[in-house]
Amino acid sequence: MAEEGAPLQRLGYTPMTEGADPVDEGLLRADLWLGYSNIFEQDSAADHNLYLDLERLLTAVTIRYGLPSDAEIGVRATFQTDWGGFLDGVVEELHNALGLGNRSRPDFPHGAYGQSLKDGDGRILVEIPRRAFGLEDVRLFGKWRAYASEDGRHALSLRAVARVPTNPNIVGSERSDVGLMLLGRFGWRRWYVHAMAGGSTVRRSPELQGVLTTRQAFFAAAAEYPLRPGLSAVLQATGATQLLRSFDDHDVDGAPLNVIVGLVGTVGTEWRWEMAFQEDAPPRGPSLDFTLQLALSRTW
Repeated sequence: MAEEGAPLQRLGYTPMTEGADPVDEGLLRADLWLGYSNIFEQDSAADHNLYLDLERLLTAVTIRYGLPSDAEIGVRATFQTDWGGFLDGVVEELHNALGLGNRSRPDFPHGAYGQSLKDGDGRILVEIPRRAFGLEDVRLFGKWRAYASEDGRHALSLRAVARVPTNPNIVGSERSDVGLMLLGRFGWRRWYVHAMAGGSTVRRSPELQGVLTTRQAFFAAAAEYPLRPGLSAVLQATGATQLLRSFDDHDVDGAPLNVIVGLVGTVGTEWRWEMAFQEDAPPRGPSLDFTLQLALSRTW
């Protein structure tokens, strides 16, 4: 599983990648996903002033239940913790060692906090206060497997999601959105390829109608290679069309794109775990510098 954690992108629906198979009929599965990010973006132009300086922990708890006819239903709650953090110095040293540069990072104190976007007239468009484990959104979803090969190596599913946001942007409340996506799994020799493509609405408050699009498309593709029974390596790419518009700056209204590398493992038939590192690509864009991700699932 992977998900975009960038503050501006989370003004709309952000899809979480997952497998094509629903939970088997009569079974219950609980998923816990954690994503920790160090975030810094400061940019000023004639039409905007952007300042993002924080560390963020996203905690997603999902419950899903298997239904007849290869289907499942579920609910997910996402909790958000935003603060100044402790990794600024580590990130600066890492960027220096890799020759990536730090742009204006050194001009701001370590551990500082800010989430704001203003237009050229100084009007606040986004301003989000610190949060300690606040509820970000609740999602209701259903998945239906439309095709499965006899050997189980290939599958196609449809997934529908309704998102109810609770994020406290003090300028204008977010609106509920719906998303629809196609999930696929394809086996080739020892490899598995997982894919996702879909889109969602972007329903905007009146205050943000001039800067947000009305819809967004997204995709994901991953290659999985088994290292041994119960352990696989995964390389994944995710992306989406732009969410914000009219800023003419890739750091604000560009298309997010990420690369994820990780490990996926199972313990028996009940437990599953994931560990991954997510990096933005290319560096100019609205995606986060990096995110560390952990996930754990239990099936009953």
